[in-house]
Amino acid sequence: MRSLILFLLLAWAAPLWAAPTVPVKITSDTMRYTQKGDQVVFSGAVHVIRQDIEMWSDTLTVLLEKKQDGGNATQGLVDQQGSIKRIIAQGNVRLKADKGRTGTCGKATYDAKTELLTLEDDPVLMEGANKIQGEVIKLYIRENRSEVLGGKQRVEAIFNTPADSPGLKQ
Repeated sequence: MRSLILFLLLAWAAPLWAAPTVPVKITSDTMRYTQKGDQVVFSGAVHVIRQDIEMWSDTLTVLLEKKQDGGNATQGLVDQQGSIKRIIAQGNVRLKADKGRTGTCGKATYDAKTELLTLEDDPVLMEGANKIQGEVIKLYIRENRSEVLGGKQRVEAIFNTPADSPGLKQ
């Protein structure tokens, strides 16, 4: 059963951000880029499509790493667009992946440096009739592990097994 829990949680993380050169399509009502803040904010009916996963949210904020380019002595340092530092989806976050995997939460944050996906605000992950929820769900992608935290809300896992499984008969 422990391996089923781990599979359910990690099956979510792998397709999200693992492959570095896969196209991602983002549609929204508006998009705003702020160079000073190094961020791109998509607002209004945000829909993200990436390989075998889709995500919907009210807003999606992409925070970029600031890169310094050492120019010549007279020009000094010039800021350039860098790689993604963090992605934050907020408001009515829904996830849909292959093989019937779905999830919901109020906020999902992906930290690119640590490869940590954190689901907050009533996170629920489902695969078929199996379900896991808690106050916070953390998916450590690089380490291939996960953690479900309780608090005010206890961790709850529901797994459906065949009624005629060995060890269940009396």
